[in-house]
Amino acid sequence: YQAAGQSCVQVFFIRGGANYGNRAHFPSHTRDTPPEAVIGAFLAQFYDDKPPPPLLLLSHLPEEPELVAEALAIKAGRKVELLAPQRGEKRAVLDHAALNAREALERRLAENSAQAQLLDAVARHFNLPARPERVEIFDNSHVMGTNPYGVMVVAGAEGFIKPAYRKFAIRGPIAPGDDFAMMREVFTRRFGRALAEEAETGTRDEKTWPDLVLIDGGAGQLSAAV
Repeated sequence: YQAAGQSCVQVFFIRGGANYGNRAHFPSHTRDTPPEAVIGAFLAQFYDDKPPPPLLLLSHLPEEPELVAEALAIKAGRKVELLAPQRGEKRAVLDHAALNAREALERRLAENSAQAQLLDAVARHFNLPARPERVEIFDNSHVMGTNPYGVMVVAGAEGFIKPAYRKFAIRGPIAPGDDFAMMREVFTRRFGRALAEEAETGTRDEKTWPDLVLIDGGAGQLSAAV
């Protein structure tokens, strides 16, 4: 199901006529990508690390369906059929999946709208020139001065961006429990490396740079971060 330039692919797992659950996926693509292209790209990624079933019921056949079916068959080691049923029991199953896809995407769009309003309020509160697209939050942790770590959590327009999270094992040398030195090391490693890459390439990847940085701490941690 597509709306507002986004897509939801709802996958139902049917084995022996029994429903073994379903899951919603929201693939990234340009706003004008047709559903056939979305389905084709999704199938290649979804079955990259799992065997395809013998029959796939699809709302839209991918572009060049014969080539896609052949590629999936090679991976499965047997014939794989792609079918876009128009009537009967298989169509009823597909309609049920499509309804789930629509509801999941509508929920996601509503959540994104609420997230956008929240980030607009953040921009007003901090007097930012625009809504922050990437927010990075830093904190440090240690156990009675040992096993020191720094952590970075990232959030954006669609909520938390977990693949961008990072954990920094503090290398030191620092005094046990020196939170200021830990913060300084984390920021040096996070932004020093990014600045070095920028100097080497002559360009900045804006998607990986924060519009807003939040730290857990007081004046000492702030001074170290600055």
